[in-house]
Amino acid sequence: MAPKFSTLLAGFLSLAPLGALAGPIQNFNTAVESAPKVAAFVSNPNAKNIVPNSYIVVYNSTFHPDDIDAQEASIKVAIQKRNLSKRGATGRLLSTRIRSFSMANGWRATAMESDDAFAAQINAMDMVSYVEANQYVQATALRAQANAPPGLVRLSHAEANQSNYIFDDSAGEGITAYIVDTGIRTTHTEFQGRAVMGFNAIEGSANTDENGHGSHVSGTIGGATFGVAKKVTLVGVKVLDADGGGTSADVLDGLNFLESDVREKKLAGKAVMNMSLGGGKSQATNNAIAAVAAAGIVPVVAAGNEKDDAANHSPASAPDAITVGAVDVSDDTRASFSNFGADVDIYAPGVNVLSVGIKSDTDTATLSGTSMASPHIAGLSAYLMALEGLNSADAVSDRIKQLAGATGATVQQNVKGTTSAIANNGNL
Repeated sequence: MAPKFSTLLAGFLSLAPLGALAGPIQNFNTAVESAPKVAAFVSNPNAKNIVPNSYIVVYNSTFHPDDIDAQEASIKVAIQKRNLSKRGATGRLLSTRIRSFSMANGWRATAMESDDAFAAQINAMDMVSYVEANQYVQATALRAQANAPPGLVRLSHAEANQSNYIFDDSAGEGITAYIVDTGIRTTHTEFQGRAVMGFNAIEGSANTDENGHGSHVSGTIGGATFGVAKKVTLVGVKVLDADGGGTSADVLDGLNFLESDVREKKLAGKAVMNMSLGGGKSQATNNAIAAVAAAGIVPVVAAGNEKDDAANHSPASAPDAITVGAVDVSDDTRASFSNFGADVDIYAPGVNVLSVGIKSDTDTATLSGTSMASPHIAGLSAYLMALEGLNSADAVSDRIKQLAGATGATVQQNVKGTTSAIANNGNL
């Protein structure tokens, strides 16, 4: 049996390059010519929108947690020393900030900025499962338009162009929805005091929604007028900035918070998460979503707006998430922008969706995108969890697909190999 790492660690400045423990960190060769190409050591070499000199280190869960703690501590001290006054590939000073992520199923990761040579040596360590290049992510809304067809109406009828939204008055009561997005304007009248800001991963930003995307999404999930589940509790998890952008590391920070918050508040089986955002495929993000699902949270994510196979994007490709494509409820056609493929689980309204705006506490906005489709399903998940006592991601996913199949409605002008199911709340 290999000795515990803690017995081998020679002070906090020791690190294990190339899979074997070595001397102090300052002995590493950091010359430019020694640095390998990033694509040679990261798990996502084909990522297109990477953040320069920014990495996510995912640990091997077979090691003892104490050993991982010690290894992470040594990396943290090393980064704080190495990055002082050091500039990255773009000429910007590297940050000494370290973010640690830990979930109940044993998943552990660290987000950091680093020179490429150091990141490559970390990747070669036995205790590290893989190093992923951090990527930019963004909200998946498209455009504002003047008029909006009733998405909620479509959700409660088997056919398009009906009237009235039919729903049970339980309306998601007792369920908490975490909105991983740009934040929430919690004072908006649509939220009736049921919305709070739980976490903010964007350094230096106000603890509210400065973009509008997250509030719009929250309104579709649980707004008094626009919401699917009108009594659900809403928690804002801010991982996108005022421009609707962020990184995979910001997303992981948010997921780490909500998984911990659900454990602390004993909300397992009574929580749903919506992620109306996307970027390139990220193994770290997909693995974190698996940990979220294992913690008793139902993860619902947007398929993306690239007119592409959802398998190429995260969180859309996460096997443990309910991935939502967008349909135009005026004629049940697949929205022209919507991603497609085997990873899409269900379609929901995503064109001209009316919901909350942020210019005032009574403002409204109309947006299109799979960002708008996903919260319909997050709200439906909360609705079914409260109404039928469902308490796992699998149970909710199966029930949503069952209800959709019972209507006989199918997506028109769909892409081969993609589900044709359109969401329904059971009120045919």
